[in-house]
Amino acid sequence: MNYPTLVSKLCTPKILWYQTDNTVIVRILLQDVDKYFLHVECDHLLFSTTVNEKDYYVALYTFGAVVAEKTTHRNLGREIKITLVKGHKWTEWLRLHIEKEKNPLIVRDADHLYKNDWSRFPVRIAYFAAEGESFSEYKRRNNISQIMPDVPSTDEEESDDEAMDMIFSY
Repeated sequence: MNYPTLVSKLCTPKILWYQTDNTVIVRILLQDVDKYFLHVECDHLLFSTTVNEKDYYVALYTFGAVVAEKTTHRNLGREIKITLVKGHKWTEWLRLHIEKEKNPLIVRDADHLYKNDWSRFPVRIAYFAAEGESFSEYKRRNNISQIMPDVPSTDEEESDDEAMDMIFSY
């Protein structure tokens, strides 16, 4: 049996997106939008509008969870800018939508591409220490014995074998 092909009368606008550590910014590229409908849930967003007698619709299930109550949006005249707050901060989204198939109308914003360089932000326990407190004092105050400092200090000189024994002892 031959079925007729389904043809939608709704158009899909081009979407540019980028992310930061805490947010995902979605830019829907449509000019001269007066009124639009936007509904955001924790895992999807719905957008619709009519421009120049053409109906546009976007139903997008997001790659990650978002905090729907914190969503903001603005009509900038040539685009609608939607800021979604990530549910899991500092988690990088591989794509905007959950589907693995590439959508040619959803593209990463080339103006905001960057790769997190975590080597620029060394995480050390000493950052949490009180000001003027040494790493050794911080370890003693918090009863920490299994973490060695990055740079050997003069008051804690141990051989590599002793340090490994201390780390792996129960």
